[in-house]
Amino acid sequence: MTVSQLNRLNYLNVVAMLLASCLAIVIPFELVLLSYAILGPAHYLTEISWLSGKQFFTLKKYDYVPILVVVVICLIFRMPTVKLIYYTFGLSVILQLINNYRLRGLAFILLIAAGNLLLGNNFWRTIFGVYIPTLIHVYVFTGAFLLYGALKSRITSGYVAVFFFLLCPALLCILFTSVNASPTLWAISNYGHFGRLNKISLRDQSLNIFTDRGSIVLTRVIAFAYTYHYINWFTKTEMIGWHRISITRAVIIGAIWTASVAVYFYHYRLGLSWLFILSLGHVILEFPLNQRSFVGIGKELRRRVAG
Repeated sequence: MTVSQLNRLNYLNVVAMLLASCLAIVIPFELVLLSYAILGPAHYLTEISWLSGKQFFTLKKYDYVPILVVVVICLIFRMPTVKLIYYTFGLSVILQLINNYRLRGLAFILLIAAGNLLLGNNFWRTIFGVYIPTLIHVYVFTGAFLLYGALKSRITSGYVAVFFFLLCPALLCILFTSVNASPTLWAISNYGHFGRLNKISLRDQSLNIFTDRGSIVLTRVIAFAYTYHYINWFTKTEMIGWHRISITRAVIIGAIWTASVAVYFYHYRLGLSWLFILSLGHVILEFPLNQRSFVGIGKELRRRVAG
C-alpha cells in the first residue's frame, strides 16, 4: 500500500476506536453481545479462510497439522479448555522457533512436563484458560499487530493509531463513569457467559455485574476491545486481501455466518456454544501469526537500536 493509503487506513482505525468507545459508554453489555454475535462469526470465518491460504503462518508447509492433532487429542480425552490453549499455544511457539524435528519433539515433551507444574497454579490457569482466549487475544494481540505495522511503515499515522489504541481503554475507565444506561432485559438474560470474565477479573464471585461501578467500567473496556478487534479486521481488507476468494467459498462463508447469527438469536445457548467453538478455533489457528508479530516487533526494535 502507498503512504497515503496507509494514512487513510490508520486514521480510519482511529475513528473506529472512537466510535467503539462511544458505544461502549452508552451500551456496554449490549455492545459485547451484539459484536460477538454479528461481527464475531464474520471475522472468525473469513480469518480462518485467509489463514488457510497462508499455511497458518507456520515455518513449514504442514506445521499446522501437529496443532490440529493436539486439538483432536484434547477433545477425545475431554481435556479442559485451559490445557487445550496451553498445549496449542506452546506448540505454536515451538514450531515458530525450532526447525529441527527431534528438537521440536523434545521441546514438546518439556512443554507437557512444565504444564503439569504451571497449570497447577491458579494464576497460570487463569491466564491460559480465561485471558488468552478473550482479552489477551482481542486486545494484546491486536495491539501487537498495530505496533508491528507502525514500526514497519515508519509513518506518523501508524503511531497515532497505536496511541489511541492505548488511550481509549484508559479514558473509558476515568471519563463519564456516571453515564450509563441500564442494561436491557435481553442483555441481563444473556450476559452470564461473559460475566464470568468480570467476576474473575474483579475477584468477586458474588458480584452484581450490572450495578457494580467497577464491573460496568470493565465491561466498557471489554466491549471496546471486542468491537474494535472485529472492526480492525474489516478495515484492513484491502491491505491483506482476505476477500480475494472464490465465489463458492464466499457463498459458503456467507451461509455459515447467516446460520450462526440466526441460531444465536433464536436459541441463545446453542448459538453461544457454536460461536464459542468457532471463536476458540480461530484463536488457536492464529497463534503462529500472533507469535510472528512479536518476533517482528523485536526485530524492528533491534534495528532501531542498532541503527
